[in-house]
Amino acid sequence: MAVAATCTCCGQSGGETVQLHSRRDIKICYRCLDWLNATRDRHVKAHGGGWTVAGFEPISTVSGVERALDHYQKMGFDTSHHDETYAFAHRDKDLTIHLVLAVAGDPPTTGSLYIHCHDADQVADEWRKAGLKVNGPKDKDYGKREGSHIDPDGNIIRFGSPLRRPD
Repeated sequence: MAVAATCTCCGQSGGETVQLHSRRDIKICYRCLDWLNATRDRHVKAHGGGWTVAGFEPISTVSGVERALDHYQKMGFDTSHHDETYAFAHRDKDLTIHLVLAVAGDPPTTGSLYIHCHDADQVADEWRKAGLKVNGPKDKDYGKREGSHIDPDGNIIRFGSPLRRPD
């Protein structure tokens, strides 16, 4: 989330900044964020990294595009159509799920998706308020609090946040 604050890196104030996921107390302006990303990219290239992933978008087959869109809207996604057989569910700026109608006569295949979030309990509460069945969340021994939901076509959406540290 962009907020107006002083950049921890360069000290400029008044412009929009972003908080680091791992350190919420550190706020960086977009100029410093661009520099940080470019530095990382140069480092990866210098060490034979070849190519890097710039993003990804999962694809789920569905038995009905309109039903899937309605379901993902209940989950808090914005939706859009490509055509009657292909649509999208968007959340924030970094997650788009492609929803493609299964080929006639073939059942949809199931997939799974893991969503990293800041508060698994909040996600579960919002989805339950929308009338969706949610399993968990539960604390895991590997430092995550995780839950899951299965959409009407059997696609598993797991979500998790870091365990909260005791105060």
